[in-house]
Amino acid sequence: MNEALISHHGPGHLWLASLGARGMELGLGRMRDLLARMGQPDRSYPCVIVAGTDGKGSTSAMLAALLQAAGLRVGHYTSPHLVETRERVRVGDLCVAAEELDAALTTVEAAARDRQVLDVTPFEALTAAALWLFSQEKIDIAVLEVGLGGRLDAVNTTDPIVSVVTHLSHDHTAILGTTLADIAFEKCGVARDGRVLVAAQAGLCKAALRKHGVQPILRSLGCDLIVERFALRGMELHTVVQLSGPALTAPMDLELALAGRHQAENAALALLAYQAVAQQWPSGLLDLDEIAVHLAVLDWPCRAEVTQTQPLVLLDAAHNPAGIEALVGLLRERGKTWQVLLAVRKDRDAAEIVRILAPIAAAFWLPRMQGPTLLDAVALSEIVDAVAPAAGVAVASVQRCLAEAVREVGKGPGVVVTGSQHALGEWLGQGAVKSPRLEHRLRARSA
Repeated sequence: MNEALISHHGPGHLWLASLGARGMELGLGRMRDLLARMGQPDRSYPCVIVAGTDGKGSTSAMLAALLQAAGLRVGHYTSPHLVETRERVRVGDLCVAAEELDAALTTVEAAARDRQVLDVTPFEALTAAALWLFSQEKIDIAVLEVGLGGRLDAVNTTDPIVSVVTHLSHDHTAILGTTLADIAFEKCGVARDGRVLVAAQAGLCKAALRKHGVQPILRSLGCDLIVERFALRGMELHTVVQLSGPALTAPMDLELALAGRHQAENAALALLAYQAVAQQWPSGLLDLDEIAVHLAVLDWPCRAEVTQTQPLVLLDAAHNPAGIEALVGLLRERGKTWQVLLAVRKDRDAAEIVRILAPIAAAFWLPRMQGPTLLDAVALSEIVDAVAPAAGVAVASVQRCLAEAVREVGKGPGVVVTGSQHALGEWLGQGAVKSPRLEHRLRARSA
């Protein structure tokens, strides 16, 4: 977190920017103390925690949409943001106004400086601001996405009525551990005794839960809900899927605005979590059959987002090997050779990302980046030359890269822009690429 990533210059945001040197430090003590000083705003509403490596954002967005369709006032906290800090905090399907978030951050700052100063991290400050805002908005329920890990993440200071662990893969291994068992242990720290845990990979989670000594009620993908069939439809790449399993009285057909088999699996996780909440809700919620139609219109910025159809231009925020694998599976449904506009963070396995993309890449277009966390384009070009020598490679400005990639599509399906959420945020902020989904969310509540 640094001032360059702060999209508003009110006092709360400037304080948030000043915390940048603090960096990231996992632990629950500071956050518990901070919330206590603020009067425990998180205790004024129930919540669901969503952890995992891949699919957290999409799964939490689907769950929030289902709960909202059932008539609840829903708060949704997610990270990171693409362009504006307030993207992280939503009430209903709209981002809060920058001024609202700034006021919340000033409240957090006052609490952090009360008596003995709490040396909180940027993520802790943002999480506390979101929880406080939700209490002021008098929401019925919050859906909270974990920032990193789970066991020691600031979000895990809350007391969820349901927890979710999406797909697990190797990411942030220096912090979370080098094996999937290590990573599962950290992620499954969001589970609670006697409460529902929805899991994408039950086997990994069961072993982790035994280590924690926690016994939740486990609901899982592949057991309680199964993705039977999936296909893509139309130029907008809508996903048509059929779900079956013990959680349903009959097979369910869904259409999703979010594209790909991985999104079908994320939808199944969201449906299981919704069922778990509905079973606990005092007044009861709508049946799944009555509200599943809302998934057909739910979108999420830069998740296989089609911004142009002639030729096809697609934005996707995949940023680790597992996410790129899912993206490539989707791209293969539409064609074999894509123009790939790529940027990668310095702390990612760029060679592995290029290796996964190589079979569908006619050429790699590598924009020169400004963000300090992003790999230099020339260095990335050397990796492409070594790993994917058959593909073309070019380095230029993002505007030039995109224009040339579109021009070179030929008989191929189109252009995919991917590799880093930070890079997409940089390009969106410059206006070099556009996300109609994001523009809608940022415009509506403040209008």
